[in-house]
Amino acid sequence: MGVTVTVCLLSAGSAGANRPVSGLAPPEIAANAASGWPEQNFDLSNSRADLETDIDAANVATLKERWSFKLPYVGEYGAFTSNPIALDGDVYFEDPDSDVFALNENTGALVWEHQYKSVTPSGGPNGVALGYGLLFGATEGSVFALDPKSGKQVWIHKLIANAKEGIDMTPQLYGGKVLISTIPGNSTSYYTAGAYGTVYALSAATGKTLWSFSTVKGGSRLWGNPQLNGGGGLWYPPAVDSQGRVFIGVANPSPYPPTSADPNAESRPGPNLYTDSLVALNGDTGKLLWYQQVTPHDIRDYDFQDSPIITTERLGGVPTEVVIGAGKSGKVVAFRAADGKRLWTLNIGKHNKYQYGPFPVESGLTPARAVTYCPGSLGGVLTPMAETDNTLYVPWIDLCLKATASGITGEAGSATGGLAAVDAANGQIVWKHLFNSVDSGAATIAGNVVFTSTVNGTMYALADRTGAVLWTAQTPAGINSFPAITKDMLIIAAGAPTAAKSPQDEIIAYALAGKRT
Repeated sequence: MGVTVTVCLLSAGSAGANRPVSGLAPPEIAANAASGWPEQNFDLSNSRADLETDIDAANVATLKERWSFKLPYVGEYGAFTSNPIALDGDVYFEDPDSDVFALNENTGALVWEHQYKSVTPSGGPNGVALGYGLLFGATEGSVFALDPKSGKQVWIHKLIANAKEGIDMTPQLYGGKVLISTIPGNSTSYYTAGAYGTVYALSAATGKTLWSFSTVKGGSRLWGNPQLNGGGGLWYPPAVDSQGRVFIGVANPSPYPPTSADPNAESRPGPNLYTDSLVALNGDTGKLLWYQQVTPHDIRDYDFQDSPIITTERLGGVPTEVVIGAGKSGKVVAFRAADGKRLWTLNIGKHNKYQYGPFPVESGLTPARAVTYCPGSLGGVLTPMAETDNTLYVPWIDLCLKATASGITGEAGSATGGLAAVDAANGQIVWKHLFNSVDSGAATIAGNVVFTSTVNGTMYALADRTGAVLWTAQTPAGINSFPAITKDMLIIAAGAPTAAKSPQDEIIAYALAGKRT
């Protein structure tokens, strides 16, 4: 992720005490008055940092459940896999069936519901974004805009006309545009031959396509055998800087996993660009500015899918715009935003030598010996990071798998995880906190508190400087979604698939003591 960029603006508004708001941001970001959470990752830099909330280390322990709302749909990946949106007294969310709900922020009462009931429900992390007076989201094949006050559909634009591809990301909004990506699959067809991801910029007012970018270099030509190959696409919203550059984190190639008929994915020789890469695009035209691939010829499902984060660091004494990406390879990588130069790389969590290169192949009649590689698929950095005050907060998962050149043979040990604070200037770990469950709940900053959660349903509030636990809450179901922060509330969905027979999937709002009636 030289092309001339035509827009370079900064507004006087601020999403936090030390973070300017790009003039390309929707007015809902610039004018949220620190009382809401209008986008999946809060702002265009994907900071996930609300520095104006009343929640802080001194009062976070007073958070108590204020209300809950039962989630009506449960799919393969649970009942909710993204981030609620909160603004102007309402809470919005989209479930894996692509149905959209509006709740009263103070009481949790249903305000309206718009049902799409997707033929092929999304595995997520699909969600909604608020901007330009509209609420945007996607079904399995179309992007839509709703009136946030009534739920009435304003427009819908079909992007996919085949049964091979889908959409499972929350849109990003900037410069009057809605950015969305297709992926090479949906709930009934995954990594089918010839399916690949394409990024689209649509008009926020009409849904008309303005430009597109194929995350597979060469488009439909693919890399080798188009009867077998595919891949790419985006899971999470990109970052957009004040110059209008769009930074996207691209997912893995297919086929995956390798098979006996196609050991080590020999059908797609070479690096398989632009998969597992950080890619920079001109936000006006969609033209490629630069790219950096993190995992060439990926056979381990090492998506570089996390939402990139934009920050400014002093490099050699000079303030420099930096974009930081991460993914399931367990690698966190910082790049210079201007040209993609790699600045540092951090391996987070468990790693071993078998995360690189081809897997063992059968030799004559001798079966291949399965090797354990770390991290495995769904390990590494799976969910969004957060950043403020030159500190990056990284959730990670330790999960190892066993494999040969012909496929995955099983898990190796139990999965756990943690959260680390990282110096964004050099990639050095400042502190880390280990959990006995998978950290699948992203990192979210409220003042001087960092929130995260585990798949067993525990919410944590940690001190930003030390990682000390300040507050915990046990939800009635697992968590693989991310919270919204408002002036005095934390709003999270507990709806991960669990072994429990009757999980109580719900949206839960925790409020500071004495703040509301």
